[in-house]
Amino acid sequence: MVYTSDYVLEYPTDATISDIFFDYNLGGASSTASAILDGLSGEIVFTYDSLRLAVRRFARYLQETLHVRRGDVVCILSFNTVYYPVYVHGVLAVGGVVSALNPLHVPKELSHVLSIARPKHALVAPELVANLHEAMSISEMKPRIITLSITTPYAGHAINVPHLLEHGDTCFTRPIYAEGELATELAFICFSSGTSGLPKGVKLSHGNVVSNVYMHSIYLSDMFVPSSVFALVVPFFHILGLSGFLCQYVLNGAPIVVFPRFDLPSLMHSIERDKVTHLNVVPPIALQLANSAITTGRDFSSLKCLMSAAAPLEQSSADRLCQKLNCVLTQWYGLTEASPSVISQRYDQVNIKGTLGKILPGITLKIVDSEGKECPPGIAGELWVKGPNVMQGYVGNTSLTDETITSDRYLRTGDIGYVNADGFVFLVDRLKEMIKVNGNQVAPAELEGILRMHPDVEDAAVRGVYIASRGTEVPVAHVVTKSRRPNILEDILRFVNERVSRYKRITRAARIDEIPRNAGGKIVRRMLPNVDWDLDVIPAKL
Repeated sequence: MVYTSDYVLEYPTDATISDIFFDYNLGGASSTASAILDGLSGEIVFTYDSLRLAVRRFARYLQETLHVRRGDVVCILSFNTVYYPVYVHGVLAVGGVVSALNPLHVPKELSHVLSIARPKHALVAPELVANLHEAMSISEMKPRIITLSITTPYAGHAINVPHLLEHGDTCFTRPIYAEGELATELAFICFSSGTSGLPKGVKLSHGNVVSNVYMHSIYLSDMFVPSSVFALVVPFFHILGLSGFLCQYVLNGAPIVVFPRFDLPSLMHSIERDKVTHLNVVPPIALQLANSAITTGRDFSSLKCLMSAAAPLEQSSADRLCQKLNCVLTQWYGLTEASPSVISQRYDQVNIKGTLGKILPGITLKIVDSEGKECPPGIAGELWVKGPNVMQGYVGNTSLTDETITSDRYLRTGDIGYVNADGFVFLVDRLKEMIKVNGNQVAPAELEGILRMHPDVEDAAVRGVYIASRGTEVPVAHVVTKSRRPNILEDILRFVNERVSRYKRITRAARIDEIPRNAGGKIVRRMLPNVDWDLDVIPAKL
């Protein structure tokens, strides 16, 4: 059975993201309305008028000083900042392609994503310049580095961002596109890990993102409005931050409160001070809110809705949190390859427990079994989705693109779920073997490859175990060792964890005599032995 939305998708197929930003005013926000607020100070950094002016000035700098042209890839390496929306929309305005990189990546990881994105320019926060230089030393890619100085002078090629955005010239030229080009004209190269290990570059076009913005605008018309105030603690390099927030919210005129990183006391203070109405959370943050006494005695009367994304939130935790904060919680489902939103829950659907909601306008959904046959309502299978938001493909990987997108443009999500008789979608499991750590994707194959580099490791398998108290999965390892010398597991964990980002670090390891594999050599993770990970193993030294 094929499922479609009750809502009709209409969107301008001839408009870029920048056209929507400068010309459309989707939410009808006043030019003097707040656009970007500093979550730490409460300062209104940009109104919509001053934000558009800042983007024009940054676009002028990119076009006239750096000579960024249509199709040039510009990577952004920075933690969250109130200026991040300016960087993104400035690059898009001159026809550039944004590739936002993970600031937590170690140099080897950065060198890999650089080789995929192949940027001409890199906009980099000062504290990350050394990391990028080290990555470039082991990569063939040598983008021109522009240091984004905010408060202090910085040696080398640097710009004083606040000064430029206040005093720079506003004149630049927008690219002209032929009819039909925007469906495939790239806007973003994002990164999504596949089960084979290292991150894959996902090509998202202006048409992909604009259609997804309108899907939400139509389906959640009472949420993305200027009277809402959204607090954002999700990283902006993540597809949820990049397309979901910096495009969806900004283009709809909904003000956003920006935090450089998650800090619970600062967030609590902001909700009171800035009258936050909507808070985007991932399950670990939701659990901190539910369990912390810091919420006691505060005025959260402005808070209407918690929006949970990146991973499903356990229903009992959701209920407890909503009762504590006296608000509703809506679930959301998407993936990088879908720009990212596919399914969402409306205010009037929160009483339907366990559901992700319904598919967005313009999307077609099929539930498919292991033999490729469509499942009837109530029967679980893999979610296949089709729509104008589905990616253009993976960078430089036609075979993987063909494996992921069918000949009739259905995206195989790798997630298992079902649709009930009323059209509500429920997620059951993940067909893919990704481990979700605090909303970040961790590929077991990447960690297994590093484990096998250790001289004492004969074979290895990595999987995720869920820690309910933290609301997240963590990687654990089963290893076949060549010796049984004392402290070998500690040495192995140290070896791996020194080579990956913090969120990828293996938390526990246990010996095993043999890794279960099928006839083709693929690890059969469901056959890995159950282990009491708190008692019978060596904890990682983090």
